[in-house]
Amino acid sequence: MNPPANKTVRELLQVTTSYFEEKGVDSARLNAERLLADVLGLARIELYFQHDRPVLGKDLDRYREWVRRRAGGEPLQTILGQTEFYSHLFKVEPGVFIPRPETERLVETAADLLGGGNRALLAPVAVEIGCGTGVVGISLALELPRLRVYATEINSRAIGLTRHNAHVLGVEARLEVLPGSRFEPLPSSLQGEVDLLISNPPYIRRAEIEGLAEEVKGHDPHTALDGGVDGLDFYHAIAGGMKRWLRPGGHVAFEIGDDQGADVNRILEKAGAINVQVIQDYTQRDRVVVGQLPPDHPSVDGPATPNDSSGIG
Repeated sequence: MNPPANKTVRELLQVTTSYFEEKGVDSARLNAERLLADVLGLARIELYFQHDRPVLGKDLDRYREWVRRRAGGEPLQTILGQTEFYSHLFKVEPGVFIPRPETERLVETAADLLGGGNRALLAPVAVEIGCGTGVVGISLALELPRLRVYATEINSRAIGLTRHNAHVLGVEARLEVLPGSRFEPLPSSLQGEVDLLISNPPYIRRAEIEGLAEEVKGHDPHTALDGGVDGLDFYHAIAGGMKRWLRPGGHVAFEIGDDQGADVNRILEKAGAINVQVIQDYTQRDRVVVGQLPPDHPSVDGPATPNDSSGIG
C-alpha cells in the first residue's frame, strides 16, 4: 500500500482496512488501528478522539512499511514486538512461536488446579515443557505468588525471551528456564515432587502445515508446529514422563487441537491418569485436556525413560 501524504487518522484507517480486506487479513480494522496507534504512540481508543489528526513524514513512512509487512503475512505481534496475554504485555520476536489468545484457557485451567483446595496454602511446583515466550509459566507465576516454575526449551531465542519477560514482569526469582529437550534438563531432585506438568506442545499434523495461513507457516518455527504424522507425538512423550515427575495426586494439563480431545484423553488414561477431562475454550471448541496421577501412586525412581529426552523443548 502507498498512502498519499497528508492523510488524516480517519482516512488512513479507512483505506488500510479496505486494503487489508482485499489481502485477506483477518480483523482488518483492528489490525489497521493497532498499527496506527503504535506508530503514533497512542492507545487504540485515543484514535477515535483524533480522527482529524494528520499523519505526516516519518510517522506515515513507518506506518506504510508496517502495513506492507502485515499485508504480506507477517504477524501483527512481531511487527509490534509485543503481544497481550492474560492481561500482561509480553515481548515477542521473529523465530519464536507467537502466543494465541486461546492459550489463556490453559493458564486459567491450570491456575484452578493449583489454587484450589488445601494446595492453595502450599508452595506448588510446576514444570512447563516448551515455554516459547514464557506466557504460560509467567502468567501462572503472576496468578499464584507462591508458585515455583521450571521451564524447559530447545530454542535459544525463546529462552532469552522467556528470561526477559520474566524479569520485566517481576517473576524471575520464581521461574527458572532450563535449556534442553523435554524432561532432560530437569534436576533429578524434582522427580516425584511436581504438582503440575503443563505444555502447549506442537500438535499440527505434519501434512497439514503447508495448508496453514502464511502468518503461521511462514513465521512460527516449524519445530513449534509439527506434532508428527498424527499430531500426537508430544502428548505420548510427555504423558510417558508423568509417573516419574509428578507427585502422587499431581496434575497434567495440555493445550490441544480442537479435534484431538478424544485422542489425548486416551493417551493420558493409558499412561495411568485418572479424572481426565476435555475442557472447551470460550468458542465452545475443545482446547485443554487435564488429568491426575492417582493420589496413591507410588513414587518412581531410576533412570529417565527414552521418551523423556527428545523433541520439544
